Amino acid sequence: MGDMGGTGLRFGLLGPLRAWYGERELELGRPQQRAVLAVLLDAAGRTVAVPVLVEGVWGGAAPADPRKAVQLAVSRLRSAFRPYTGDDPDRMPLVRIGDGYAFKAAGARLDTAEWDALLAEAGRLREADAPPQEVREVLRRAHRLWVGEPLAGLPGPHAEAVRARLTEQRISADETERELDADLGDRTDLTAAIAAFALEHPGRPRLTAVLMRALYQAGRKAEALAVYEDARAWLPPGRSAPADLQLRILREDASLLPAHAATGPTGPTDATATATATGRQSPDQLPSGLTDFTGRTEEVETLADQLSAAGGRAVVVSALDGMGGVGKTTLAVHTARLVRARFPDGQLFADLRGEDRTPPDPGTVLAGFLRALGVDPADVPPDTGERSALYRSALAGRRVLVVLDNAATPGHVEPLLPGSAGCAVLVTSRHRLTGLAGAHQMRLDTFPAEHALELLTRIVGAERVAAEPAAAEEVVQACGLLPLAVRIVASRLAADPALTLAALAEGLRDEHRLAELSDGERTVEATFALSYHRLDPELARAFRLLAMPDAPDIPLSCAAALLDRTEAETDDLLETLVDLNLLHSPRFGRYGYHDLVRAYARGRLAVEDGPAGRTAALDRLLDFCLATARNADRAARKADQAELSLLGASVTAPGRTVADGSEAVRWMRDQADVHAAVIALACADPALPLDRAAELADRMGAILPERTRTGVIVELAGHLARQAASRGEPGPLALARYLRGSMLWHINRYAESEEEIRLAVALAEQDERTERVLAKALITLGSNARTHGRYAEAAEHAGRAADLFHRLDAQRAEGSALGEFAFSAAQTGRLDEARAAAERSAHLMSRSGPVSAATGRYYLARVLRLCGDPEEALAHAAAAREEFTTLQVTVFAAAAGDLAARIHAEAGRWLLAVDAAEAVLPLARRTSAALEAALLRTLGTALTGLGRPRQARACLADSLEVYERLGLREESAQVRALLER
Repeated sequence: MGDMGGTGLRFGLLGPLRAWYGERELELGRPQQRAVLAVLLDAAGRTVAVPVLVEGVWGGAAPADPRKAVQLAVSRLRSAFRPYTGDDPDRMPLVRIGDGYAFKAAGARLDTAEWDALLAEAGRLREADAPPQEVREVLRRAHRLWVGEPLAGLPGPHAEAVRARLTEQRISADETERELDADLGDRTDLTAAIAAFALEHPGRPRLTAVLMRALYQAGRKAEALAVYEDARAWLPPGRSAPADLQLRILREDASLLPAHAATGPTGPTDATATATATGRQSPDQLPSGLTDFTGRTEEVETLADQLSAAGGRAVVVSALDGMGGVGKTTLAVHTARLVRARFPDGQLFADLRGEDRTPPDPGTVLAGFLRALGVDPADVPPDTGERSALYRSALAGRRVLVVLDNAATPGHVEPLLPGSAGCAVLVTSRHRLTGLAGAHQMRLDTFPAEHALELLTRIVGAERVAAEPAAAEEVVQACGLLPLAVRIVASRLAADPALTLAALAEGLRDEHRLAELSDGERTVEATFALSYHRLDPELARAFRLLAMPDAPDIPLSCAAALLDRTEAETDDLLETLVDLNLLHSPRFGRYGYHDLVRAYARGRLAVEDGPAGRTAALDRLLDFCLATARNADRAARKADQAELSLLGASVTAPGRTVADGSEAVRWMRDQADVHAAVIALACADPALPLDRAAELADRMGAILPERTRTGVIVELAGHLARQAASRGEPGPLALARYLRGSMLWHINRYAESEEEIRLAVALAEQDERTERVLAKALITLGSNARTHGRYAEAAEHAGRAADLFHRLDAQRAEGSALGEFAFSAAQTGRLDEARAAAERSAHLMSRSGPVSAATGRYYLARVLRLCGDPEEALAHAAAAREEFTTLQVTVFAAAAGDLAARIHAEAGRWLLAVDAAEAVLPLARRTSAALEAALLRTLGTALTGLGRPRQARACLADSLEVYERLGLREESAQVRALLER
């Protein structure tokens, strides 16, 4: 924390966020919670509202439950301050005030506050015409507070804004210090220092002026004027500091020279002279680079820039982390060899073997480094601390690059860090070395697809890849774009000209593809094993079990259920695995694997966990998912128990609390892949009955009617039906048939839908325990009949369903059935009966949550239109559309919008009809082809009324094409008649 000392609470923001109580550093935890603390510290005791915290830390990528995320971060931060608070809760600096939090700790010191104070002091001294040496010394004290990039590694808009503000302040202070250097004329290296600074920060008029003055002072007048000419292209018009300075240089203004100019370059320093006299060695320990090094251009440039900055106020340390096989060592060696010329005093390299069960002691590495630097072996002390001190002394005044490969922990590295600012260190590790103070952190990911293909081509040869391009792409994708895996398969191909890419791709499709990723000397599996075997039993168990669901990632709450641990315990486990690069966290609270790492984890799962253990884990996860899905349905639709559990399957877990309809839809949408994976696992495990899996799929269908999800649910339901039939489970079979038929109806595959629903009805009628399934199936059967204009049949099925739900005391479901009955009854002319049924439907559904209330209102609007009450119908349709949009129920939002557009068109309000239809047409295209066709028909009608015949015919033609594709003959005939007018 620079020169800042003290015995109370101290915070460093001018680098990675750190905190101390006295001399004890506090462990602030993970980036998100440290980012929360940074916002509160920056507020300087003021209360920060939770929404402001959320925006500052997560920006537009807020977690599903932002308040809970903030509460969790604050809770963990409070634990971090326990050494400060002790047993006195009144000393807790993190306090809740209203709808926000504040950080209040009397006497706490921030390096940013001291930075601001020193800048203000320098400003006051300058205004008072204090001696330049005095002002410069204050600025140098301020600069010594900096240890790296402000809030390094912290995410979010707030951290970015603070970084930008402090960095700009630092550059401005640097400019002032360089101006003072020019005033004093006591730095012989001033021109070089300013030139490098100007290259790093181009486009700054003040810095350009300082460089011009330094060059002029050095007798390089022509170069000083050339700097101005180069800068004219971007300088603002009118007067500027460089423009004024140019005139003064042309006049050879004597005041530009320092009052006490330097007498000339000095001779060699004592340290340099001593080094020359002792003939110190310049080691060259870097391994040879790869001739086929591929890609990583941006990473190489970033690392090279960081390492080349050595020579400032502190040693440059760059820490590169990533999963095994991602190419960390290759990148580090390649970059080190590129910048070696900047380190003329040598390059040191050590493999720290951090993944070994017993990695070498830093003292052993230090002994080797000392010998390489010319220290007599007899003079190497036995103690590691003494060796480290001698090592730093040996590097004093030298420019040496140190590459430390495969580090285990920050403690593994710290004794090997030089003390000389002219040195630089490049560290690689499978772990994120967050405790390495002041280090530039970089996480290395797998290759982009084009770079993986390029590496394969370089090793195998362009002709072979060009001959089988599709197979080549499949091979690199099967390698998970992991550089080691690509290099291994490429070596196999290069060694065996008879082996085709297609044959290799075929082998890599197998679930045991890790065995194929071997060239006899290297294996991907062995690389992963090095990391896995260092895990403690609890971490290893979590690593294995989390691989069970075949989903891209899994939320924390589901992972906790799978592992049978609390969310806090699970969070600690999974974040540790993320830090070890065995998992990745694509966004807050979600965790996933690289494809090959998942394959390795599943291999260990099969070996180390028996069938009973795997079944128990799946049972817990399935239980949690179904319980939460039911909670979501209650929140979204206030669904009756009869609807929530069509088979009466019991759950033991309470599930996750779901606050409202919007959160319910978001949760079910976000977990769709996890739910599909859990259902697939249940189908594959004969030890688990299928009732809960079938009900979970049914909840997916109830809450996620989008067309993109519906196709997935159709496949799941078909899989469930096949498994239920083979196991002889009639209840799950009936439910799966109904669900598949219902989803097929939603994606307009009406013939298949009717076939499935009739099978479901036949199955459900045979068993009283599936009466709820029967009622739901009858509604869908009626909807199918309605779609084909068979309104009397539709009303009969819907009426029968309403009676069944009434007997089951399922009011919301009864209301839904009555809504279907009312519409079909109205189409047959039974208007009074239809209106009464629609009003009762709306009444019943209004008491069942926002989604159900909006649905009841939409059902009523449909019937009111047919009963000759268009304005009341329009009011209900418009209100329903707004509610559906807010609740993200897109299919019903599109349906309500279509109804409103149709009412406007029938009233001759053509512009309003066009506006209403256009507003929801994109929703319809995502959810229902039938709705899309209906809206296009309405648009065609309205555009005809507006006198735009060409546009109208285009809409009607598109509508006809969709209707004919769906096999809806009556609607097709109606549109065809409109086109023939």
